[in-house]
Amino acid sequence: MRDNQALFHLDGELFVPSEAAGNPWGELTGGGPVAGLLARAVERHTDDPDLFVARLTVDLMRPVPRTPLTAAVRPLRTGKRLHVVEATLTAGDKDVAHATAQLLRHSDVDGPEPDEAVPFPGPDGIADGHLLPPELGLRWGVHDVVQVRWVADQSATGTSRAWMRMPLPLLPGEPLSPLGHVAVLVDCISAASPIGPIFGPWINTDITLYLHRPFEGEWLGMEIRRDVQPTGIGVASARLYDERGPIGNAHEAVMVNQLG
Repeated sequence: MRDNQALFHLDGELFVPSEAAGNPWGELTGGGPVAGLLARAVERHTDDPDLFVARLTVDLMRPVPRTPLTAAVRPLRTGKRLHVVEATLTAGDKDVAHATAQLLRHSDVDGPEPDEAVPFPGPDGIADGHLLPPELGLRWGVHDVVQVRWVADQSATGTSRAWMRMPLPLLPGEPLSPLGHVAVLVDCISAASPIGPIFGPWINTDITLYLHRPFEGEWLGMEIRRDVQPTGIGVASARLYDERGPIGNAHEAVMVNQLG
């Protein structure tokens, strides 16, 4: 029976990745669950409801094993309008991932409410799909757990579009926060981006979110582009939506290895 009740389980102060948190390449933890865990650590560091995580950058410094992990947080700056927080994920005695968050204080400003609709349909009425084709025969993990409804898949020219949802919590009995939900899902933008003329196995080495309001609902809409050069280095970018409208943007640095 697959371990798929949550992405992690607590063992004292240790976070133990489940099979559902795995990635397709080995006994490793996927970047999305890692980003979600770091987002959780950042959020639990502050109890000020007027501070909003406007930027979260996650550096995926090393492959994260599916072994017990610890999370540590420290403030880098605590001002009246801006807080900067650093979170680190450790496996054994090695730091494996690192996050820096900017928390900005809400303020009321004059001006009309933006009237921006989501520029593609869904998620209702769109069939469920897969993030990665099942015929590849990859190791089961978080890429299979994520629910995906494609508007235009990786074969699209220029821009792919999809709605995604994470049906599992980070921890048993603890619902995903809006930030945690987005952090888990945006790791998918590299895999969900259009294939383009330069094709090969690619990985993202970071995740950066820029948000202007909290995510609402269960389905995150993504409008994704990928720009990869013959150097084997590129960027995947996505505009992010909930069913109400735009919520921000995400970016990832990607490395590509040409096949053949």
